[in-house]
Amino acid sequence: MTKDGTYPRRGIHGELVHDVGVRILGGELSPGDSLAGEFDEQGVSRTVVREAVKVLAAKGLIVSRPKTGTHVRERRYWHMLDPDVLAWRLETEPGDDFYMDVFETRRLIEPAVAALAATRASDDEVAELEATYARMTKAAGTDQAAYIEADIRFHELILEGCHNELLTHLGSTLRGVFRATFTRTQGIAEETLPLHESVLEGIREGDGDAAEAAMLGLIETTAASLAAR
Repeated sequence: MTKDGTYPRRGIHGELVHDVGVRILGGELSPGDSLAGEFDEQGVSRTVVREAVKVLAAKGLIVSRPKTGTHVRERRYWHMLDPDVLAWRLETEPGDDFYMDVFETRRLIEPAVAALAATRASDDEVAELEATYARMTKAAGTDQAAYIEADIRFHELILEGCHNELLTHLGSTLRGVFRATFTRTQGIAEETLPLHESVLEGIREGDGDAAEAAMLGLIETTAASLAAR
């Protein structure tokens, strides 16, 4: 498993899992399609195929049954929040509808998480959040890659600071989505930096309502930027 929770893309086995996963998420392989021919074309051993089937089945993408063989499952069974499934979806260059779904999800989760962090984050966590915001400020307009990395860490720290194990895990799951979203809406630091600062201020002051409102404003501003493109 890699640092971001995705399946390692190396070796014949990893390449096979990645290739089939991307083709399913991209629509090249549709629900109901048989994968027998796909695996045969790869020219890999049965052991490699069995292991790949296990991984893809665990993510809800395929199903393997005696007599009927291995097929792509219906979309409703796909584990959309699985780190690999998210990464493969992003590789297919999804349209704005996907990102709007992301913003809708963030609206439901992140403002409440910011409110919790305002009352639960430790002094050390607040200090790291302040240092991360300082890195964002330094990189804004000069180093886009560094800015995005700091922005991702800013949101991760808030999820960690809420001290809810399930929500913190969700943050690590969404890391790839954060990166893709922030990259797609890059160039709006002038608008969003003050909102990040307001989120930080609410958490630093222990004001859950202020942190929640600032986070919602930050998400709405970023969503509006994407919608205007």
